[in-house]
Amino acid sequence: MSTVEEGSKGQAFFHQSIRLKIFLVSLLPTVALLYAAFLNSQYLGDLGDSAEQILSKNYKSIRAAQEVRKALEEIRNLLLEQVSKQPKTLVIPFNILENLSFNLTVCKKNITETGEAEQIEKLLDRYRSYETVIFSLKQTFSDFLYSNPFSDFLRLTAEMIVLTDDLVAINEEAMETAEKQTRTLSDRAQRNAAILFGVIITAILVLSYFLSYRVAMPLMELARELSNTREGSGIYPRISLKSKDEIGLLAESFNRLFSRLEKYDTHRDDIILAEKEKVRRNEEAKGTFIADISHQLKTPMTSLGMAIGMLYNRGDTLSEEKKKKLYATAYDDCMRLTALINELVDISRLEAMALPRPKETLDIAMVIKECLAPLYKQAEKKGIVIEPDISKALPRMTIDSFRFPWVITNLVGNALRYTGRGGKITLKVHQKESRYYFQCSDTGDGIDPKVLPHIFDRFTQFSERGKSGTIGLGLAIVKDVIEQHGGDIKVQSEMGKGTSFIFWIPAKKEAEDEQSPDY
Repeated sequence: MSTVEEGSKGQAFFHQSIRLKIFLVSLLPTVALLYAAFLNSQYLGDLGDSAEQILSKNYKSIRAAQEVRKALEEIRNLLLEQVSKQPKTLVIPFNILENLSFNLTVCKKNITETGEAEQIEKLLDRYRSYETVIFSLKQTFSDFLYSNPFSDFLRLTAEMIVLTDDLVAINEEAMETAEKQTRTLSDRAQRNAAILFGVIITAILVLSYFLSYRVAMPLMELARELSNTREGSGIYPRISLKSKDEIGLLAESFNRLFSRLEKYDTHRDDIILAEKEKVRRNEEAKGTFIADISHQLKTPMTSLGMAIGMLYNRGDTLSEEKKKKLYATAYDDCMRLTALINELVDISRLEAMALPRPKETLDIAMVIKECLAPLYKQAEKKGIVIEPDISKALPRMTIDSFRFPWVITNLVGNALRYTGRGGKITLKVHQKESRYYFQCSDTGDGIDPKVLPHIFDRFTQFSERGKSGTIGLGLAIVKDVIEQHGGDIKVQSEMGKGTSFIFWIPAKKEAEDEQSPDY
């Protein structure tokens, strides 16, 4: 268990998004480069500051020692110049002596190198004797040429000049050493920086290769597992790749797809058999329908021919009552033929249902009003009341303006056909949430419960329809049109009390489910 947990922790980085992986791999070397550049810059800056401080102190010591030498030489030259003029007193400008003392103090305070302190101590010791000699010369200047103070002055001046030269040499040597060390350290820093940058670049290359391998490996594994599936085998692979990045999501999507395809294939044979059976039943029903409609066309045509023949051949000898019966028979036969022809029109409508048509946004109240207009006369002749009940202020509805009226005319027409004199037909329309609801109710004879399950089937004949001279394709058309609009229809009927057809259509086009159905 612990091994698995350690493995999962080790793979935690690769359970992130591929985009995040690439970003982190790019970010880490960048940060490392910036940090290395910062350290290198700081190191070189500190090195430069240190060298500058050292060189500044050395330069200060050299400058002070040179000023001491210059002052000593000026005093010596001034003294020798005054000897040639033989003045009574020795005159040495105060600023020269002050400059000499000041620069000696600078040398004392600016000791930076080994051996410099001993030289300065010797120089200061000579300077103290030098001051004493200068004072003595000022007192006995008239005969100082052959006196001891003069020889001491020359000796001390020479010794102090040598000591200042030694100080200059020590500091110059220190400057040269510091310059060499600085150059050495700079070269070392550059070499270390080059090594560091090389290591970082190598790390970047290794990480890039490692990342590309980690990204490409699951893709190659995915491609390999997919390629192992033989075409037409009906066997779908299961991708074992488990990760929480985009590739893992892709693998999960493939697995879901394969699962649904397997479900579809599992039931495909049943679906095909069911469709074949449905086609067979439709073909049988169509054959029966053609035979039946041929018979029903023949019967009224024969009856109509006989009635017209009798009127044509024996019209003069027939009584008025007999003529009226023949005319009535001919009229009834014509009505039956008209109904059968309408059924043939319905067949052409069914064949055309597969062709999609554009939809329009219309006022549903106006559409229903236009559909009911020609039916009012038929209702009036039969003594039937048609009562529309349409909610006010209904929103406009998107429908097929050519096919949707078939629904209204078929339902109301059927109600007229099966409702007796003095009956009532009600057409209610209202909106509930995102749907339009329609209800066409009549007070007719009702439908046999045995017939209700097949009421919307094509080419299905019922005895009641046969009596009225129709084959009954209208309700099949109604169902197809409603389903094309994204709705559904059901029927409620009770023998002797009437029938209600209730259907709904979405007010707006409802989103279609893009996923395959689960069989």
